[in-house]
Amino acid sequence: MNICQKELTKEFTITTNLRDCYDNLKISSILDLTQEIASLHADILHVGFNDFYKNNLIWVIVRNKFEIVGECSNLSKVKVKTYPLKNNLVEYPRDYEIYDENDHLIIKGRSIWMIYDLTTKNVTTPKLDIFDEGQTGVFTQRIRRLPKPIKNEEDFDSYFYVKKSLLDHNNHLNNSHCADLFLDLFNPESDLKIESFQMEYVSQCFLNDKLSIYKHKEGNKYLIYAYLDDVLKFYFEVTCNK
Repeated sequence: MNICQKELTKEFTITTNLRDCYDNLKISSILDLTQEIASLHADILHVGFNDFYKNNLIWVIVRNKFEIVGECSNLSKVKVKTYPLKNNLVEYPRDYEIYDENDHLIIKGRSIWMIYDLTTKNVTTPKLDIFDEGQTGVFTQRIRRLPKPIKNEEDFDSYFYVKKSLLDHNNHLNNSHCADLFLDLFNPESDLKIESFQMEYVSQCFLNDKLSIYKHKEGNKYLIYAYLDDVLKFYFEVTCNK
């Protein structure tokens, strides 16, 4: 681990389970790696789970956007760099850069977090001294929410049940598991390459929730969205090379 001011870089080994059947790094694995280093860095900055929980606060992720800018197949190790950026009102962005063993940038991304007060049950905005004023980030523009999909019964694919193994330590569905639905629903061929993806988390999913999963393809964009009854829970868009 390497700390430089208010950024953190860590090397990870890419195990077989982090790759898909074509040996590409899975979307869910990108989310797992970045969430892991975000958690480690938050602990170092004294704004991690334990520090926050003592004050009845938790971090809640609302959005992820990543772009694949290099080769992500047959990786054995990667280096992940992360750093928080200045908050925009209630949004606390954190950026990521992922490099291969030759120090080539292969993935860049940003997660958008909010801080939830367990006592008031509202989003809050405490002043945090965790970002470097000179840090510019991997994207020049603010990552805005994707348009919400309208439930279309023609898009219905299947039901998805939230089981115990899918929960995180907040007892919510771990957001990285949602991303594997892309592989399961669209069954991509080996020549389909992911160029970018954006995840939107609308509300939390809990144990035994029965989610209705919908899929829609338009051009090179693949949309997946999930409802619990009539409540939209999450949705994401994957852009591919075709």
